[in-house]
Amino acid sequence: MRFLTRAPAPRRRGPVFQHSLQHAVLGELDRRGQRSARSVMHRSIWGLQLPRGRLLHSTLLALALTLLLVALREWIGQAWATQLVWWLDQMGLGGRWSARIEPGLMPWHMGAPRVSLAVSAPQDLTLAGNALGVALLWWAVGRLPDAARPGAYLLRFCALIQGAAVFFFWLWPASFPHSVDDHIGNGLQQCWSLMLLAPWIHLGTYYLFSVTWAQRLAVTGLTWGWLLLLAPLLYALHALVIATFGVLAMPLLHLMFGVMVAIIGFVAIYGWAMSWANQRSLRLGA
Repeated sequence: MRFLTRAPAPRRRGPVFQHSLQHAVLGELDRRGQRSARSVMHRSIWGLQLPRGRLLHSTLLALALTLLLVALREWIGQAWATQLVWWLDQMGLGGRWSARIEPGLMPWHMGAPRVSLAVSAPQDLTLAGNALGVALLWWAVGRLPDAARPGAYLLRFCALIQGAAVFFFWLWPASFPHSVDDHIGNGLQQCWSLMLLAPWIHLGTYYLFSVTWAQRLAVTGLTWGWLLLLAPLLYALHALVIATFGVLAMPLLHLMFGVMVAIIGFVAIYGWAMSWANQRSLRLGA
């Protein structure tokens, strides 16, 4: 009966839970810090100092940039139309188009050129070939290694979109509600809307940081430049793809290779601009 007479284990002092290795390391840094200085919590974890003057000035900057863009709306719309029509002429696609635009009634509406391409609904053989391609893509993606899992998800999402388009044109080939003109006009309108939103998105994600006025203007200016150059080139390419592969390619182009391409560039420029802000913070803290 030795277990009945065994002395009780001594009570531990301090917290009863066990810290992980990471917690132990952070606790040691918190006590000693670098060069015996106390380590403070990072601003992304604790909070951000937001002077009211900076908020007011940043809001006024976003408003001024928006008014400037609205004042340039007709010039931007005409420049897009002229460049898009030039590319269509160079590619020699079958159809009719004109660079003449009618500006929208509201500031957030962008006029677009009229584009009519000679395309028809996909035939049964085209639908069968696309269905087989979608099935093969789905099978091939399943054999990719785990390291390619993010790309696999993206490819399977594209396969789902194309498969849904094949299913739709197989059952209701005459009910597709969108024309090439609608596709290009809506795409240009989305790029214009993104240009209008850029100063306000940057207001909440960039202007409020301790950055210079030149950096605030630069991030929005670069984003505008990206969208200004991208829009006509991107939708001229869309017109070429639709003329080559038919309207069956339109849903995939719209969902994955339309405004999504513009957003990817938007985010990339923002990430680059945040590196400017970090470098300035490091210099000020040195």
